[in-house]
Amino acid sequence: MNEAQTRTKYLLYAFKCKKNQKYSYWYETDNKYFKAKKPPESILDKNIDEIKAVSIDDIILNPWNEWDSNNTQKIITDAGVCINYLKSTDNDYIQKQEDLKLLELYSYLVDNFDISRSFGFNTVKKWHKEVFSSIYPFAGELRSVNMSKGNAEEAWVWRVDFLNAIPELNEFIKEVSKKRYEDIDNIAHDLSKLISDFLFIHPFREGNGRISRVLCDMILAKNGLPMIGLKLKKEDNYIQRVHSGYDCDYEPMKDLLKMKIEEEITSE
Repeated sequence: MNEAQTRTKYLLYAFKCKKNQKYSYWYETDNKYFKAKKPPESILDKNIDEIKAVSIDDIILNPWNEWDSNNTQKIITDAGVCINYLKSTDNDYIQKQEDLKLLELYSYLVDNFDISRSFGFNTVKKWHKEVFSSIYPFAGELRSVNMSKGNAEEAWVWRVDFLNAIPELNEFIKEVSKKRYEDIDNIAHDLSKLISDFLFIHPFREGNGRISRVLCDMILAKNGLPMIGLKLKKEDNYIQRVHSGYDCDYEPMKDLLKMKIEEEITSE
């Protein structure tokens, strides 16, 4: 990657215009432009070309809420899409790019991860940064906002104070990553608790599900078991099983993990 590419890799604004000794900034989203002031300085690249005009047909309204916030985790669309370096509000497109980066991480870990050593939450944070650093400005950072998903009647809220449980999560990750399991039932039990607790805490703004599956797979690999990536089907009722885990009922998730592991062993 040359110097020019490095400077512009994570650029959020497309160009700036100078008028009466003042700059206006233009941003590109889904191949259209909108005009707004600068977002937080920490996610800007100062090396940018000046362009004097843009076609009126290429102009859209600023789709981002909380644009003035110094906390980039607050800058989202009405549909909940976070500000991103892909310059897109298309959630399906963004998720495809996340999946591609996740595959890159898997490829790297398969070749380079030392499965003989235990690890903790700091390693998980590094995985998150590796996957999302080219997509979100907050990759590898802990969640700093409350989050909710679901309709008004069923919405689940992940509060920021849930992050107070990360030290306990860290110790449990270390404990599980040290163990050498001799049967599928025991490892499925511990992984069901690990995944449920991880997703209950929801340590990151985005990508918690993907990173929890990496975590699960690395523990399986350390024990000579096939990585499953939670190859989910609609009938697996994954979300319901996760919510049971939130109530410390880990059996539904354990049953799913055990089934997926056994399916992979049988298919080998």
